[in-house]
Amino acid sequence: MKTIVVATDFSAGANRAAHVAAQLARAQDASLVLVHVFHFWPANPPELNGDFPLSATAMRDEGQRAISQLAHELHSQYGAGLFIRSLVREGYVIPTIQETTRHEKADLLVMSTVGSAPQSAQLMGSIASAMVSETNVPLLLIPPAAGYAAIKNIVLAVDLNSPPDAIVLETALRFVRQFDSVVNVLSIHERPSDETVRSRAEHLRRLIASVPHTLTILPGDAVYETLLTFAHANKADLIMMLPQPHNWFIRLFSEGNTERMARLTDIPLLAVV
Repeated sequence: MKTIVVATDFSAGANRAAHVAAQLARAQDASLVLVHVFHFWPANPPELNGDFPLSATAMRDEGQRAISQLAHELHSQYGAGLFIRSLVREGYVIPTIQETTRHEKADLLVMSTVGSAPQSAQLMGSIASAMVSETNVPLLLIPPAAGYAAIKNIVLAVDLNSPPDAIVLETALRFVRQFDSVVNVLSIHERPSDETVRSRAEHLRRLIASVPHTLTILPGDAVYETLLTFAHANKADLIMMLPQPHNWFIRLFSEGNTERMARLTDIPLLAVV
């Protein structure tokens, strides 16, 4: 892993995510890129009771001040040897983050699961949960109460209703190797004893034979509840999911399992794309 990008809005959750990313970057000998995206909305000043930015330039200057302060804090705590770059960009948040990860050739994008309004994020989602279906690189989401820990025990959720994407699965296994972890593979299926399900499970076991692993199939259809209970029972440091691509129409009316987990998990979540 060479480059980790952290998107921040300077909220408490985002600052915690930046600290986790800095420690991960140090452990992986990777560069850290902090990025803050702002979008200037001209408005009628009386409607804002006088509390409004004077201009896009003022917003950029404020963002630059805050991101420089965050970089200084990370350097002070984790060492001057940690390479950090700071970027302040104007634009819509999701496409600007996408552009940044492409330009920086990021190996990983890190975000907090919540921003400045954690309660509404849990109910309705956040930029981070929306990013699950939009990211072009693996996305690590940090819940507000999570801190950094060496990632030695991973729970990987897989869907045995269809064969796994070989490239996505290999990307997931690369993270397992980089972290020197054990991976506990979990599939949740209404018919765990079905011959097709068992056959696909054995095929998957052969694909992941290069890493230490376990493979469990649990009955049911309550993906979120079963996965999180399993992760806690196995003392997981990280939950890993492989989001399935959906067209825009399906995304308009339904929430994927990974997006829901992003809203509600209390364990760091890595969405591998």
